Amino acid sequence: MRLALSLNRNEHPWLAMVEFNKDGKEYLVCGGALISGRYVLTAAHCTNLDVVKAFGKPKLVRLGEYDVSHEGPDCVTVEAGGQDCTDGVTKINVESYTLHPAYDMVKRKNDIALLRLEEMAPFTEFIRPICLPTNDLILNPPEDLRLYVAGWGATETKLFSPTKLYVDLPYVPLEKCQTSYTKPPLQIQLWNLQLCAGGEPGKDACRGDSGGPLVYDSGQIFEAIGLVSFGPSQCSLEDVPGVYTNIYPYIDWILNTIIE
Repeated sequence: MRLALSLNRNEHPWLAMVEFNKDGKEYLVCGGALISGRYVLTAAHCTNLDVVKAFGKPKLVRLGEYDVSHEGPDCVTVEAGGQDCTDGVTKINVESYTLHPAYDMVKRKNDIALLRLEEMAPFTEFIRPICLPTNDLILNPPEDLRLYVAGWGATETKLFSPTKLYVDLPYVPLEKCQTSYTKPPLQIQLWNLQLCAGGEPGKDACRGDSGGPLVYDSGQIFEAIGLVSFGPSQCSLEDVPGVYTNIYPYIDWILNTIIE
């Protein structure tokens, strides 16, 4: 998460951290978005065979997390004295996960997956699902549209941020984005179920943010319109936006896959 800003402890309460486990060791590899009491939306590449070989299967989801550097509630001292604290992290085991049936790892298409939790997530000030998109925003995007992505991914100085961060990014039309991905060494063919955001120097999602939601704030509700999919190997390059899975075209698949 390059050139990112710190979030307040109760902001982006839908943000999930996916924990993997291999040979008894924990790995925090990807993010996700809580979309109901039992489901987290993430990227399919977070659960593909290569990731499972390297880090094991997704074992649990952390909700209400803020600072991963310590256990227990995350607190801040307030002006009147005393402390304002979170409830602490909630960890829920992953019961199963489902990749989109047409996911193509090589062409990076249909990069979307669902994690089903073993039990209902508690809804609190710090844990709350995000809305799915009500329309395909990229068909008629507002002028100067800016979107938000949050997570614990790499920063300018660290491979992993211990605290939850966010960054705001400009929406980039797919046609313009494609020109950035036709130049060596990228040379990747984008397709119409992806969307792009970013391209400002120093601002980007980065390694560790995969699967996290790209968020649109309509002024009334927050909607998860994209999922962090991929970008250049060097994050936050000028004029090279990040590529996200466009969630809206997958709503039918999501609703047909969910079993409450």
